[in-house]
Amino acid sequence: MLFEPAPPESKYLNHAEDLALLLETLPHRLDLVDGVLAWRPEPRRPVLPGPADHRARRRLDDLATRLDRQAAAAQDAVREAVRTGKLELLWPIASVVGKEFRPIIAEARDAIAEPRPQEERHVELVRVA
Repeated sequence: MLFEPAPPESKYLNHAEDLALLLETLPHRLDLVDGVLAWRPEPRRPVLPGPADHRARRRLDDLATRLDRQAAAAQDAVREAVRTGKLELLWPIASVVGKEFRPIIAEARDAIAEPRPQEERHVELVRVA
């Protein structure tokens, strides 16, 4: 069985899923703190395979920006909880991941999976006398 390399959009979103999983597991496994804080977003381009229309590209770029911001905010919250010794705050952080971060990932997956608009077919108009 041959496996093809994952397309760039899968790699990008799987990397975000990795952070989500780390954050959700963090309250149970404090040894994952370094992994959460070391996580960096994947480069965004090319997120959409091949040529895509401007609206689809813009929507995906907006979702990627939201993902990056959510990831940075979660990392900041974890960093602060660890710095202050308030590890009980890791539970609400993990909860927010499921409510805010994962839906953005799902929306991005849906945006990528949407079929591309078909090219308009040019039909010659015939003049009837």
